[in-house]
Amino acid sequence: MVLENKEAVMNIVDLKQYIKPGKLYKEKESTFYAQAQIPTECRSNHASCLTQLDNGDILCVWFGGSAEGSGDTKIHLSRLNKGASQWTEPKRISDDYNCSEQNPFIYDFGGGHLWLVHTAQKTRGMSKEEWNALVKSGKAKGSYTMQETAEIRILESFDYGYTFKKREPLNQKSGAFCRQPIIRLSNGDLLMGMWYSVVREGDFERGETYGGDYSVCLISEDNGATWKEYPVPDSVGRVHMQPIELENGRLIALFRSRFADRIYKSYSEDYGRTWTAPVPTVLPSNNSSIQAKKLQSGNIALVYNHTPYIANDASKVRWPANSRHHLAVALSEDGGETFPYIRVIEHGEEFFGENWRKNRECSYPSIIEADDGKLHVSYTYNGRRCIKHVIIDENWIKGE
Repeated sequence: MVLENKEAVMNIVDLKQYIKPGKLYKEKESTFYAQAQIPTECRSNHASCLTQLDNGDILCVWFGGSAEGSGDTKIHLSRLNKGASQWTEPKRISDDYNCSEQNPFIYDFGGGHLWLVHTAQKTRGMSKEEWNALVKSGKAKGSYTMQETAEIRILESFDYGYTFKKREPLNQKSGAFCRQPIIRLSNGDLLMGMWYSVVREGDFERGETYGGDYSVCLISEDNGATWKEYPVPDSVGRVHMQPIELENGRLIALFRSRFADRIYKSYSEDYGRTWTAPVPTVLPSNNSSIQAKKLQSGNIALVYNHTPYIANDASKVRWPANSRHHLAVALSEDGGETFPYIRVIEHGEEFFGENWRKNRECSYPSIIEADDGKLHVSYTYNGRRCIKHVIIDENWIKGE
């Protein structure tokens, strides 16, 4: 049996055999069109993001190193060439060892011109284990990741991502953080949702680290040369802003909640210049990342953790350590008002208590729709040991 994907033909293999890292394969019992585990030598791999370029290649970028927040955590890139069935060996793209470089995404201007946008924050100058020991002894406090020191940087390519050069940072305000890719609106503007990581007095002692984070919207009217910031009212605790243009000038934005209650939504009627205060949807948030795309059909596909853990008190920061499982995709046919179709992509073990570390973390998903209409999803997999990639479509979400 074979799986045909236009120019690519991939063998269906038995998983009892060894699967080459990065090789797209079709598991006999799986309903996915294909799947792969993107190769990496890093101990910790997280926050992948997919992009299909105008030449048909699909790029996956993520951050990898010994631990999130460490000085050896850098941006990595792997490529699935058009028509290929094998991801390339990853290439380290960033090189500032004074910072932990994280949360990358790529924006394609066309013709090989790319921006690789990512965050960079200061490091503690020690391993995470050493820092945790200091915190336990009472000699240190705060977050190892120091997100409140972050800025947003740009690496630029003119050859479809084979080489990159540093460009002037996009936002050097302290605590500037991003996750979702830039989008181009129907009026030609570029728009990016972002948030500021804030450390408030007493947050660490209360167990509410980064509870003061809030979202803003950046808009460029000159193709990225300059950017103007627009606030999202009452957005404290609502981060990872995912904007989607529903129709000319009318946008919806979806948010991760620091309070681990629900995914939130907000609307704009003026190309992102003003926003409504975010309100909860029916979908759960486990204080982990989400991503959504408007599809060729006009429907919205959202990838997230469909966790059974939902906080009743939406005023306190929560980091439910055991809940980064049940990675799911939801489909909306009415512009994000409802999500009647929900299907789990990957289950986790769902251990609680002292055994929570045995869970296979499935989190921080990314989703794109390729030129052929297939949906590609990547996500952190198996305790951050690698990035996993699966291929589905709208009918798969609906169970058809």
